[in-house]
Amino acid sequence: MSKNKKLPLWAVLQNAWKYCCSKWQMSLGFSLIFYAIGACAVWSWQTWLFWPLMVILYVVWGAFFRVYFGRKPYWSWQPLFNSLIPSTKIVLLTVLIATILVLLPIIPLFVNISPEFNAGYAKFLQGDIEHNGWFILGANVLFLLVSPIIAYRPFLAWISALIGRSGSLRLAWEKTRNNYWEFLVISLLTDCALSVVRWLILDWGGNDYITMLIAAPVMVYFNVVSALAYEFFFLDRKVD
Repeated sequence: MSKNKKLPLWAVLQNAWKYCCSKWQMSLGFSLIFYAIGACAVWSWQTWLFWPLMVILYVVWGAFFRVYFGRKPYWSWQPLFNSLIPSTKIVLLTVLIATILVLLPIIPLFVNISPEFNAGYAKFLQGDIEHNGWFILGANVLFLLVSPIIAYRPFLAWISALIGRSGSLRLAWEKTRNNYWEFLVISLLTDCALSVVRWLILDWGGNDYITMLIAAPVMVYFNVVSALAYEFFFLDRKVD
């Protein structure tokens, strides 16, 4: 049964690379589109133009998976509207977890250890916590650990809705049961790839526009990884 299926992670990563190479025109085309939207998003950050660009990115991202699975027309509004249900649930789950992570640091204040501790800790929260590298690292690690549950496995439900199938998050969790570590590795690889690219570019004197130039094909690659994972769990296709 699907709940006992284990994602052949190494084979999926290899096949995603082979797909991107064999379909290089498609990979290059979407990479350029993602870069153009991402560069405009960097330029328009903190302006009203940023949000329309996110809508455009959502539409293009949806078209990517319809192209991958050969679902015509590639640009169709009905599947996009259907995909809003799982994507909204994913956003709400992410916001919920992020809120919990934000609230975790203030819990010691309610323990009431001592007035001196509360005063010092409150001062720390007000001024130093956002610059505390260990706190930021801990928050990122915690978010990474829950990402297979709130993002990567539900992401398959979003893909399913885009191609005209069930967008149930519960079904996605059921079909991918016992694959937490596999999706954690995918999450870790994605995060590390994008973080390393950004760090190297900025360290070499580059900027976010150059970072986006490298990040765009990386995202295309990991989209293919997700598509292959979807095929394995939802379409019962073997990955060799």
